Amino acid sequence: MRFVFFFPLTNRDNKHKVSPPLSLLACAAPLLQRGIEVDVIDARVTPDYRRAVLSAMEDADLLGVSSMTGYQIADGLEISAAVRERFPDKLVVWGGYHPSLLAEQTVADARIDAVVRGQGEGACLELAEHLEGKRPLEDIAGLSWKRDGEIIHNPERRVADINDFPAMPYHLIDVESYVDFNRREHGDRRRAVNYVSSFGCPHACGFCSNPEAYGRKWKGLKADRVVEEVTGLVSKYDLDRVYFDDNNFFASKRRVREICRGFLESGRSFEWFATIRPSQVMAFDDEDIDLIRRSGCTKFMMGAESGDDAMLQLINKGNEAADVLDATRRCRNHDIQPSFVFIFGFPTESWAQMQTTLDFMKQLKEIYADTRTTTLFFTPYPGTALTRLGLEQGYHLPGSLEDWAVYDARSVKTPWISDSQKKKVKQIADFYLPWAYPNQLAREKVACSRVKPFYRLFTLACRARAGSGVYALPWEWHLARRLKLT
Repeated sequence: MRFVFFFPLTNRDNKHKVSPPLSLLACAAPLLQRGIEVDVIDARVTPDYRRAVLSAMEDADLLGVSSMTGYQIADGLEISAAVRERFPDKLVVWGGYHPSLLAEQTVADARIDAVVRGQGEGACLELAEHLEGKRPLEDIAGLSWKRDGEIIHNPERRVADINDFPAMPYHLIDVESYVDFNRREHGDRRRAVNYVSSFGCPHACGFCSNPEAYGRKWKGLKADRVVEEVTGLVSKYDLDRVYFDDNNFFASKRRVREICRGFLESGRSFEWFATIRPSQVMAFDDEDIDLIRRSGCTKFMMGAESGDDAMLQLINKGNEAADVLDATRRCRNHDIQPSFVFIFGFPTESWAQMQTTLDFMKQLKEIYADTRTTTLFFTPYPGTALTRLGLEQGYHLPGSLEDWAVYDARSVKTPWISDSQKKKVKQIADFYLPWAYPNQLAREKVACSRVKPFYRLFTLACRARAGSGVYALPWEWHLARRLKLT
């Protein structure tokens, strides 16, 4: 038996950084252990991926497609249609965030036979048993499928302990293609790869669809297994850096300590990044943070979301703005770079509250100039509490799978923030503040680029803007665009 797993393009121009499709590797692992062949085809790094999929399907029994909301749906549907036309009797099964959240709408499409909702490792094994004639579709928990035109939703599947599954089979993909793509398209100097050591998150942030797609469950791989697998990847692929794709890597203090000690004892030297909550930064004592830093962690990735406490309460973040300030000071004291994500344009959010967040971002840069910030705008996605609030405020979500396929966060308009407000936020957050308080990476880039003569001029001008809070007539921004500095 043979399965083909397909990861569609995430955007039409394919310019974003790419990381291995870990969800597909996770589903492939138990299949390989059972003796089932698996091909993983990633459209982002595979030339002529349409031909590659159709060729692989000649000898395959099932096409599995992983999809998030947006352009992945469009690309996934195109490939599904091609497979359906060439091989009308072979199963086409979708999984991932979007199909899990909108299973009925997804499986209703004529190009799709079934949807795996939630965790896919066990369901894929049982689909193999179905193809062998050993298990009817109605006995596969977490599956949505069609029988004589009727859509059937089987009962939910319990979240399994990921320690029961084999290690992800990185050998199914060409790791070098990811390293080369990011080096070529984004100038990455470090050899890096992504890894996931846990599943789920116990929290319920209002903008996150994870609780509805997978429940508020958290399962972590045992520390010794994480150490063995990560150091093995570092050695095999000569890596400088490992990105942990966990939703909540730091959920267990004891596990974190054991992992860090294991990294140190391994003798392997590499950097690693992981996502942490500001409250978790403060929950560790100084000895723990020192251990984390010595083990190679150089960056904490945190969701700050807002600098306004009323908005933080609305989105059910579980912390106050002051916690983010304290976490930043702690990072500075331990030489760990804090990297924050801020989201503007939540339902009911006023311009005054957005300005509070912009001022808050300036405070963070004043505390620690090496602080990095990423600015996003709230986009209603299925399965989140804030989307439900947005619907109450009059917003309308796409009504079909094909409408979701053209749903792009860069172009979605919501009634809570205007285009002019978005432009102002981007000017301040992505130009003025970074130039006013340049971090180490920015200084390094400037030192070896043609913008060096303008560096002090822009820094002084932008610092004055940030200090006064007056951003009218932004000549610096216009000049920077002409000089291609932004």
